[in-house]
Amino acid sequence: MNKDFFKIDHKISLLDILEVLDISKDDLVIKKDNFVLHPEKIYIEDFVSFENLKKNKLSFFTNIKSNFTNVSSGICIAEKENFKYLNKDIIKIPFSNPKKGFSKILKKYVTVNQKHNKENKIHPSAIVHKTAKIGKNVFIGAYSIICEDVIIEDDTHISERVTISSNCKIGKECFIGAGVIIECTVLNKKVNVAHNTVLGKIGFGFIPENTNTILTPHVGSLNVGEGTNIGSGCTIDRGLIDKTLIGKYVMIDNQVHIGHNCVIDDFCILAGQVGLSGSVVLEKNVILGGDVSVKDNIKIGEGSIVAGASKVFNSFPKASKIGGSPAQDINSWKRLVASQRLIYKKRKKK
Repeated sequence: MNKDFFKIDHKISLLDILEVLDISKDDLVIKKDNFVLHPEKIYIEDFVSFENLKKNKLSFFTNIKSNFTNVSSGICIAEKENFKYLNKDIIKIPFSNPKKGFSKILKKYVTVNQKHNKENKIHPSAIVHKTAKIGKNVFIGAYSIICEDVIIEDDTHISERVTISSNCKIGKECFIGAGVIIECTVLNKKVNVAHNTVLGKIGFGFIPENTNTILTPHVGSLNVGEGTNIGSGCTIDRGLIDKTLIGKYVMIDNQVHIGHNCVIDDFCILAGQVGLSGSVVLEKNVILGGDVSVKDNIKIGEGSIVAGASKVFNSFPKASKIGGSPAQDINSWKRLVASQRLIYKKRKKK
């Protein structure tokens, strides 16, 4: 962990870690000779990658192909079946998903290393309209602009150079990164928006007529569900007339574009550089790999997976596995690629 940018917000014992993971101290494993383990007396000084694991530092282990033989001390979260790969002197914490466990601990104990004046929640350079309603424990950073009738609920952090246009609502415990622009948008609680993202902008709808082409007014809105994470440099359009809808706990990577009137249901995952044209519907738990493009008015069924760089021109039912350009059932796509390679080899031999 880089202590220039992040800090551990208070002293942490190994017993604290076990409580977060809901693990009994009797489940800890160490085979160090003549060593009596007292979790309440062992303190965590830093969170590190496995390769840098040392005494009083915490990491996690998942990759048995990595060079783990030189790591001989510290505290490590790992699956029980992988304990055999770890040095006997390492204190081992059993957990079914080590990376998830490590993430839970980071979320609880690590904060951004920033020095804010706690008595001054609104930076003097920020412009907050007198009709805006600001909740309790809200921080508003330098040069941010909060327009008329905006609602910002309790425990939300608005970073510097953020613009929130009239009548937008930001729910409790949201984080809005630097340079974000928000208009015609409702964010429910615990939404994270990373730097330089634009939410609720006008979509790409127009009436083509040579020099008289006009953009179609977009009079809808954008609604983002609880716990959703939106990366840096994303653009999400508001609806043309109705709403663009992003569900609960959706994970959106950096540089993703979502067109007007899209509906993305709960728990979907969109990797970097995904592009959705207007009115695309992703049902629950859909996963789109990086650089996937989806044509307008397409529906992808619940639990489907789309391979990276695929170009989707047709709708797919529930639990589909999709890949290729144009996208198709992934097994069909693989057979097609294999046959094309075989034909190429035969031609090369002639």
